[in-house]
Amino acid sequence: MSNRQRREATHQPPARSEHAVMWRGRRFTLPSASEFPLEAMEAEEEGRHLAALRLILGQAQYTTWRSLAKTAADAEDFSAAVMRELGRGNP
Repeated sequence: MSNRQRREATHQPPARSEHAVMWRGRRFTLPSASEFPLEAMEAEEEGRHLAALRLILGQAQYTTWRSLAKTAADAEDFSAAVMRELGRGNP
């Protein structure tokens, strides 16, 4: 039985976990996908990807990230690093 199955069977809430992404020598912490703010999900659905990223990272980390990211390719590279960390289909 997996930890998730055990939690579900005993009705325990899922453990909150943060993830970290190293990008260009900086560490960025991310909530698990299930903890993303709803506003970020709405922004993503509206195609406002950078607004979603700002909400997920928080203003201080976004400012740091933005000082390092200068192009659309940089944003794509960072997004790929985030998806690798969170994993596709993160519960």
